[in-house]
Amino acid sequence: MIADALTAERIGLTWLRAALAPSGAFGRAHQDRVAPYEAGDEPRARDEIAGVLTLAATLDRDGVARVRAALRAIPDPSPIAARARAGDVLDDVDFHELARFADALGALRAAWDAAGGPHDGAPPLANALHEVLAPGRDGGEFYLADAFGAGLAGARATLVAAESALDARREEIAARVRDAVGVDPAGDEFVVLRDGYDGAPPDGVRLVRETATYRVMTIAVPSPERDRAFARLAEEEERARRALSERVAACAGEIRSATEALGALDRALARVALVQRWGGCLPDLDDDAVAFDDATFAPLAEAVAARGRRYTPLSLDLRGVAVVTGPNMGGKSAALATTGFLCACVALGVPPPARRAALLLPRSIAWIGDGERDPRERLLSSYAAEVVRARDVLASASRRTLVLVDEFARTTGPREGRALLIALCEALAARGAPALVATHVDGVAEAAGVRHVRIAGLRGRTLPAAPHGDVDDALDAISAAMDYRIVDAQNESPESDALALARLLRLQTDVVDRAAALFAEL
Repeated sequence: MIADALTAERIGLTWLRAALAPSGAFGRAHQDRVAPYEAGDEPRARDEIAGVLTLAATLDRDGVARVRAALRAIPDPSPIAARARAGDVLDDVDFHELARFADALGALRAAWDAAGGPHDGAPPLANALHEVLAPGRDGGEFYLADAFGAGLAGARATLVAAESALDARREEIAARVRDAVGVDPAGDEFVVLRDGYDGAPPDGVRLVRETATYRVMTIAVPSPERDRAFARLAEEEERARRALSERVAACAGEIRSATEALGALDRALARVALVQRWGGCLPDLDDDAVAFDDATFAPLAEAVAARGRRYTPLSLDLRGVAVVTGPNMGGKSAALATTGFLCACVALGVPPPARRAALLLPRSIAWIGDGERDPRERLLSSYAAEVVRARDVLASASRRTLVLVDEFARTTGPREGRALLIALCEALAARGAPALVATHVDGVAEAAGVRHVRIAGLRGRTLPAAPHGDVDDALDAISAAMDYRIVDAQNESPESDALALARLLRLQTDVVDRAAALFAEL
């Protein structure tokens, strides 16, 4: 699904991608490999959405958060496994990290079970890897146990015996030092004052350095037996680590399958968390319609909730091209954004947040209207930038292109702007592109021969002036008085309720009254 930066921002695709961010590295890697669904992918998209809905209904919501936290805690074993496959000899730190991976999978499985997760969709375990490393586990740490090599136990016993014999010889020499010199060596090296003992070093003691007042001596006990035992143990440990590395390499397929499954699970749980917060439905994927009942544009709903206000869901049935009119602050732009957002949801395998939906799986979504422009367009006027966007969209528009037009040509002359908007609607219809076009201009839908819908608006209502022009009070009053339903316009002229809103926002009374009188004369 193609959507440029302006479109992505306007339809909430940027917000949606952030909300679907995976918990860990496995999910991020998986996400990078999965392309959005396009035309022809309807069965796969619907299957994924159905799976997400099933999980969202099955899993405990707090449990989902715990499972995602467990996913974040899993270390990535892939680099270590790759080195083992390449024939490298792993060290004990590597084996410890692999053991942590196997343990973390067990913790993830426990979190899944606690959340009520189904057995057939349970996270993977690394049983073979766990079994390979099990002899070296002790209190969560890893050590190179005797069981990892046939010669390890004997080599370690030989080294222990050699070191015991060496300690005994060292103690014999230390005893001679105490008797002859009168010094109890705390370690191998010790200091002897000349006025206490000025004779030759005892047997087994070597002079290190001397001054006029003291000499430094050390116990020197050569032990070729210990050196040979140490070398033999090093060889046996290297042999054991090599053999263990080869066994880990044999588990590489299990490790790879586990990490791939973790990535898919991470992706799915991001979608589950979104559905558990905003709801969702299993849509019909329809080439010819973009229709929904009680849909939520989640980015706006989140912003509205943050201000302690209630969000009103929208319903729409769009077939072909439709023009939507209605009052300022009535939700025309929100209707456009909701339409794009729901189609973006299904392209990303997300249940659309609506009670019911039949949606196009678009090849591209394009927004034409005011917004942040790219560096090239900043050299143009607002009108010129809109024309450039319209030109580029029409060049590739098709029945798989969802086009959302917000007040096109409003910054040029009204007669020319109206003519351009009618022509744009006709061109979109001729290309078969589904499009929703928001405008305040009269007669566009009728002249273009396309459907005309409107926001129900403030008809039959009076808005009180907001105290002191307070914006929050004004928003509360608008929300209470506005009917956000999208209804058939039945060839009615669009009404903006602009004067009522100006009065609500405490524009000077003389200005509003004069405007009302002038409007009545038109």
